[in-house]
Amino acid sequence: MGLLGHVGILTHRRIVGWAWDPGAPDVPVIVLIGIAGRLLGRCDANLFREDLAIEGFGTGRCGFALDLPPGALSLRQGYEISVRREGDGEHLPGSPYVLQPAIRIVPDR
Repeated sequence: MGLLGHVGILTHRRIVGWAWDPGAPDVPVIVLIGIAGRLLGRCDANLFREDLAIEGFGTGRCGFALDLPPGALSLRQGYEISVRREGDGEHLPGSPYVLQPAIRIVPDR
């Protein structure tokens, strides 16, 4: 069984999810979050999540959160966000995730 996980919150300012490797259940997965080859951030998936502990995903310490600085992503643009494991580059299930534009400009008629 490969890498397990999910991104539950995906905005132009914050990315939150979880990642867990059943082959190394007590070792936090290090995730790389990027767009088209550009690294947005790196974080350890070691935040405690009670829901995951209850479901048997190790100790439940497999959550991650990345806060992006203002302006890092344009609200007017959509993106494909990849979430991968550092080392072998394996994608989290569902990655790349599609982030839709938050602001849409409608031209005057």
